[in-house]
Amino acid sequence: MTTPTENRKPPHGRAQTLVLSLAVLALCEALLLIDVLADIFYIDISTSWINHTNVELLAVIGLGAALAVTGKSLMDLLAETRRIQTTVNAASGQFLQVIDAKFDDWALTASEREIALLLIKGLSVQEIADVRSTRPGTIKSQSNAVYRKAGVRGRNELAAYFVEDLLSGEDLVRASPHADQSLSQYNP
Repeated sequence: MTTPTENRKPPHGRAQTLVLSLAVLALCEALLLIDVLADIFYIDISTSWINHTNVELLAVIGLGAALAVTGKSLMDLLAETRRIQTTVNAASGQFLQVIDAKFDDWALTASEREIALLLIKGLSVQEIADVRSTRPGTIKSQSNAVYRKAGVRGRNELAAYFVEDLLSGEDLVRASPHADQSLSQYNP
């Protein structure tokens, strides 16, 4: 049984196909240019081994083949882009599930959850205060509560706590009773 990745052309194979297709397009362009110039200047380009009609036929067949190959490559690239986007979306959702499960483990309040997520996203204390319509001192106090409950010393360790799993390539979804809950509350 083959997987979708086994059926895909390697990037260098796709590039070679596209380069060949471009070469065919250039050759056809040259043939058609010669044909048009011959028509404009009334030059007979027919020889014993090729005639005017065959030049045009060869160019049209080449253009059709190059168009088909280029179209197929474009469709493959669009499909691959959709697969990659789906994977990125899934990873993003899994990452939020990990964050949500840890927030539950740490018993963060709703306010602390929001503060923690905004800290992980990289907002400053002032930016968080502005978003939440509160004072920076309140945000600092809630941030310290988050750090204490998480067992970290600050914002960098909080973010690193979650990024470490991403960088190690581990599966982000862990057995958690909260893994399938909606995380829409975290998407401002």
